[in-house]
Amino acid sequence: MDAIFDQLHVLLRAEIELHEELSAELELEAAQDGALDSAALIRLQARKQDKVRQIQALESDRIRLVRALAEAWGEPGGEITLRAIIARAPARWSGALQECFERLQALVRRIRESARLTASNAQARLKAIEATLAVIHEAIKAHSTYSEEGRLQQRTPTLKHTSA
Repeated sequence: MDAIFDQLHVLLRAEIELHEELSAELELEAAQDGALDSAALIRLQARKQDKVRQIQALESDRIRLVRALAEAWGEPGGEITLRAIIARAPARWSGALQECFERLQALVRRIRESARLTASNAQARLKAIEATLAVIHEAIKAHSTYSEEGRLQQRTPTLKHTSA
């Protein structure tokens, strides 16, 4: 049984570390909000996705350990929670597991808040870009333009797909 608690503690510590790294990436994204070029933004998104994949893998391992612990206690595997495990854990493990649990909850709250803020800022930038494009579209319709051959066009010009 100690081996399961030890593995669970190690997994929770690893999850905490990955959540801290993801939180740092989100804070970097928020600090550079709107200042990143597309290549830097893509690299940042890839790093965040990598962290999320690693967290998901650790969560799968943790679920497997929780089920093993539930079986050892004669409990249904899908019904036992980390809180219940902490409450039933031996004293030498309950404090360490509780500390990990609280740290993980705080990190998840911080990550959710950072993601919400970044998403709302991105939405505001998107609306500003859409408004700018609408102004450009109206300006194109209102003014005479010249064709590629240099002739004045009487019809509303269309932008080529590649130039848009």
